Amino acid sequence: MNEEQTRFAAEPNIAVFASVDRKGRPHATPVWYLFDGGEFRISVGNGSQKHGNIEANPEVTLVIDKRDLPPYALMISGRAEVGPTLSDDERLQLATRYLGEQIGRSYVGSTAGEDTVTIHLKPRKVMEFDPTMRL
Repeated sequence: MNEEQTRFAAEPNIAVFASVDRKGRPHATPVWYLFDGGEFRISVGNGSQKHGNIEANPEVTLVIDKRDLPPYALMISGRAEVGPTLSDDERLQLATRYLGEQIGRSYVGSTAGEDTVTIHLKPRKVMEFDPTMRL
């Protein structure tokens, strides 16, 4: 990813996580994510459809888009891996990233102990949608 793409991915945008189930049907859901410049981390329920889809077929796409004008989007494809639950610090970082400090702390407290796993996605292919590049 180039510098502009990395900067955009680091913003607290809602992303759409796309995977395929065991019958070959697409499944796309909005997700929160953490991004450290090289890898995306997404917390999901242990045994959830996203988790099961990755176990069946780890090839996924994450779409991060900005819908106000001018529109901009990244489509990040790669092989997802399932890892252990985010640490308490990572959970707090994720919640405050999207909800702010006060509500994020409350959210982390109310979801403590939930059975989750972490999806790790290292970009293999990044496609960019930027209509202003043609201007």
